[in-house]
Amino acid sequence: MESVIEGLQQVGLTEYEAKAYMSLLTDHMSSASALAKKSGVPRTKVYSVLESLQAKGWIVVYSGIPLLFRAVEPEEALVRVRRGYESLLAELSGALSGEAMAMKEKFVVLKHDIGLGGLKDELRSARTVQISNATADLVERLAPAIRPDAVVEVVLYPGERKAGRNDFRFREALVKVVCVMRNKEVPSSTVIVDEGRIFTVAEDPVEERYYVSEMLNDDCCGCLSGVFTMGWDGSKEI
Repeated sequence: MESVIEGLQQVGLTEYEAKAYMSLLTDHMSSASALAKKSGVPRTKVYSVLESLQAKGWIVVYSGIPLLFRAVEPEEALVRVRRGYESLLAELSGALSGEAMAMKEKFVVLKHDIGLGGLKDELRSARTVQISNATADLVERLAPAIRPDAVVEVVLYPGERKAGRNDFRFREALVKVVCVMRNKEVPSSTVIVDEGRIFTVAEDPVEERYYVSEMLNDDCCGCLSGVFTMGWDGSKEI
């Protein structure tokens, strides 16, 4: 009996509703007062419980004095439950697919994998360069392409050493930002050119080459720009 009550609760009934329905199954019809005595549902709650069961399609109400109540056959009630769940799942699937698509659209890539050489070409005329979550190796590779009069701010990946040129300003991040490549976590770096164009950079741990892509969507760019700002503002210059 208890397991059936628990099962009915799992398909949407409350404990009192489940007890009332089970009691009605053993009677052809029952009044509210008789049902309260038999089922253990408090008299003060029995009418609200029966109204809810009727709304959910589990019982039928017959007019008269007093009102009489009859349980709907289990097969009929459960078919209605199944249809309700199927409809809910279809709506939920559509909503989740929409959310997933919206998230994918936030990370639209303007230029995919232009490589480190392509990034250097973009840096040659830049007046400001901001690099977040940078490794010493990445800074050393990019430094020759950056013009001498450019303002360069670098937030280093935790534990990385200063590298590049003495005119670069360095700070060390307090939090590691990584991406997964070939089932391995590697630093995920961001290069912001002239405070507008944003590139993501990650080194393949097997091929030992950098993958560089320019991001397009404003929401994504705003997020990556925010990561640099938080890293710069939240750490001391070294």
